[in-house]
Amino acid sequence: MKWRTVAAQVKPPRGSKANLKLAQAYRDVFMRKDEATEIVLADLANFCGFYKVAPPGTSPETLLFEQGQRSAFGRIFHFLSLPEDRLKALEEAARQEAMADEEEGTI
Repeated sequence: MKWRTVAAQVKPPRGSKANLKLAQAYRDVFMRKDEATEIVLADLANFCGFYKVAPPGTSPETLLFEQGQRSAFGRIFHFLSLPEDRLKALEEAARQEAMADEEEGTI
């Protein structure tokens, strides 16, 4: 089996065609309005700390690690064009997951 990639499908130099192909792939995966997509996006936003702020006194190493995690989710988020109501719902869902993690433990 050969894994499909943008690099294999778009001839160099990579440009707008590659960007559009990648953006469409992200949208195909994450823009669906089904239960699985919403659960996964909420979990990733929570796990990556996308809506969290580090408390005062957090070590520089921890800040760098957390920024890396947020950056990973930010890459997904960059390709999405969620309407305002879905953005707000995603943030609320991620916060709900974070509260459940604190009260019941991380999955």
